[in-house]
Amino acid sequence: MNVRVSPMPSQELPAFSSAEFRSAMRNVPGAVSIVTTGASPNRHGLTLTAGCSLSTDPSSVLVCVNKSAGGHDTIKGTGSFCWNILASGHDALAKRFSGQDGSKGDIRFDEVLWRKLVTGAPSLIDAVCSFDCRVTGAYDAGSHTIFVGEVVAQAMNADLEPLIYVRGDFAVPKRPDPSRH
Repeated sequence: MNVRVSPMPSQELPAFSSAEFRSAMRNVPGAVSIVTTGASPNRHGLTLTAGCSLSTDPSSVLVCVNKSAGGHDTIKGTGSFCWNILASGHDALAKRFSGQDGSKGDIRFDEVLWRKLVTGAPSLIDAVCSFDCRVTGAYDAGSHTIFVGEVVAQAMNADLEPLIYVRGDFAVPKRPDPSRH
């Protein structure tokens, strides 16, 4: 079979600002998570929605961390992080780790229960799931670094509902009706 590929006609795309891009991205729902790193008294954590699974063999994830975030350099220095997926009811915790209450560093960890899995990075006990990771790659991406982590331990609370963020607000997705499958 012969396939002929024609070049795409040249089209000028409309210009848009970074503010317009951020506004459009607010419409993309994301799982709310806290990425943690370090050990007491030098623990750091930050709220993010830019994380995802990457591979099942080896089990790995990626998280995108702003270079100005307090935990960024600690992730680089320790070579580890824990990606904690938040549950419904964790709205205040998400705001705390995003810095909306003015807290920074280790003090953010005072009000909830944490444990250590393998790397020593804090794992949230009542997270939907936590992925304890050893950094296997770090890639520059403008204002952020994409950290790839091999999952060395995980914990899960499958009965909890995940928290999502969309259009500037927290939400909980509806569970599918099992009778419709």
